[in-house]
Amino acid sequence: MTLFPFLAEEFIGEPEARAITRPYWSDLTAIWQSSWEAWKRIDERDRARLAETPWAPPVTVNAFAQSFARERFLGREDEGLEECTVIPNVFAFYATPRVLLRFNNLSKDFVVRNTDSSDLKDAYFRQEPIPGINSGATRLTVGYVLNEAKTEIGCVAISLQYAEARVYYFLIDKSDEGALPIPAATVPPISMPPIESLQKKRPR
Repeated sequence: MTLFPFLAEEFIGEPEARAITRPYWSDLTAIWQSSWEAWKRIDERDRARLAETPWAPPVTVNAFAQSFARERFLGREDEGLEECTVIPNVFAFYATPRVLLRFNNLSKDFVVRNTDSSDLKDAYFRQEPIPGINSGATRLTVGYVLNEAKTEIGCVAISLQYAEARVYYFLIDKSDEGALPIPAATVPPISMPPIESLQKKRPR
């Protein structure tokens, strides 16, 4: 039973959300896998510097996800997928006119915390009307939750929240079965020159 019974009629329920998004679970999971792998390809010393500022690693991974998601889902209008361009710096798309998906990292409670105090973000997660967004669409988040050690992705999930309260969530990467699935195809890394050649070019 939902903690928010008044949402039952206004937003789609978990079973319907599962059914609508299931065809894309592999793609959605691959986006976060690719983003995490891209983060790990950054030189270890540079990652250590970024990690000195706690918000930098998730912001970096999230930025990769927006790019990979755009590459993977644009141009698929024949499948009924339509991009939503209203939210700045965020890739979102309608899986159907009734479901709007966006990419964001999730807390251990499977919700997006509004760390940047954005009025637009507040309104978005309060499910309030926003010009340019279909008011009849339920806004779902596709995100990852880190493992306890915060060293790897613990799971990938789809979540519905109201403000900062979770209405429901479900896992899409089979991590609830005790093991992650065979990784979906990820975005191949960009070819880079050998580290030795880069080191030679560094000013002394």
